[in-house]
Amino acid sequence: MLIPICAIVFGNALAFGIAYFAIKSRNRERMALIERGATPEEVYANRKISRHASLKNGLFLIGVAVGLLVAGIVSETTSINEVTAYFSFTMLFGGLGLIIFYLIYSRHERNHPGSDF
Repeated sequence: MLIPICAIVFGNALAFGIAYFAIKSRNRERMALIERGATPEEVYANRKISRHASLKNGLFLIGVAVGLLVAGIVSETTSINEVTAYFSFTMLFGGLGLIIFYLIYSRHERNHPGSDF
């Protein structure tokens, strides 16, 4: 009974700790910019937003979802170990999603050099 309680407490503490340090580091970065006389809007206005990151993340997550689906089907219909099936098919289809992104991106670069999506 003690293990689930500890897991819940430490899991929540980890999540809040990560959020706290992320907010604290962002605040420190902004304070350093203000001390130098720059505003965050000036610094972040020059950042180029990668428009192909959404495609890459989407294809990767679709691959992971398909991998989980296939792993569930395979683990129920064959004698493959369930953990092995889930791990291997998730990695396999997630990697295939990234390869598909690479093929799409390289074809786009070949047809339209120097342009972003």
